[in-house]
Order: sequence, then structure tokens, then C-alpha cells
Amino acid sequence: MSHHLFPWVHITLSNLKRFLLGTHHQVDPHHLKRYGAEFAYRLNRRTREVNLFQRLARACLATNTVIYNDLVAMPDQT
Repeated sequence: MSHHLFPWVHITLSNLKRFLLGTHHQVDPHHLKRYGAEFAYRLNRRTREVNLFQRLARACLATNTVIYNDLVAMPDQT
């Protein structure tokens, strides 16, 4: 019944499940916050394809390098 009231919520959660299984294949609870952040980033930009390469290149150049120790460190619990 609730799927009639909140169809986009159910679609988004379904897409999140497909994203996790299709992209990452195995979900590590240690990185769950990062998986969610990546999904939200992709979801929010799914219709903005104009100048995609330029925006991606700019984002890559403006972002600091992430080393392995930072990647596997515990994320903030905020």
C-alpha cells in the first residue's frame, strides 16, 4: 500500500540496491556511508549530461588525491 503513496522513494531504494549489487557486488558495512554518498552523487547528476567531460575533468583536478590508508580508514561517524 505504501508504494502507492511514495513511488519515487521505492524507485530510488530499488535503484540503490541495484547500484550496490551491480557496481560493488559486495557491500562492506565499513564503507556503507561512502557507497551512499556515491549513489547520491550519481542520482543528483543523472540528467546533467551537458559538458560532462569538462565537469568531470574539473572535479578530478580540484580533488585531493586519496591514498589507500585514507580510503580504508574509518569514516566520520557524524
